[in-house]
Amino acid sequence: MQKILIKDITQSHRAISALDGEKIYNKLLSHFENSEKVVLDFEGIELTITAFLNSSIGKLYAKYDSQFLKEMLDIKNMNSEELLLLKLVIEKAKERFSKNYPSNLDNIDFVNED
Repeated sequence: MQKILIKDITQSHRAISALDGEKIYNKLLSHFENSEKVVLDFEGIELTITAFLNSSIGKLYAKYDSQFLKEMLDIKNMNSEELLLLKLVIEKAKERFSKNYPSNLDNIDFVNED
């Protein structure tokens, strides 16, 4: 099992940057591709915001299902308030990534339709 200490990435007691979240996301992808389970350790983190959680954990739901993530990812040392925030991020990510949008959505011009 691999361990990622969040404060080693953020170099801070705060997890607030979407860019730092991307770094975590990329590390997670690398470990998952090697079939390695991962512990995300929030020890020493005093503040976490949704921008970080969306880019580090929420985005995982675009690629993996809930069962896979339950088996492969463990969250440690996150305080109860931030756990509630994480649950909200996960709910929204599941909702967003479960919707089936048309493949040509980016090419549809809604503004000029009569």
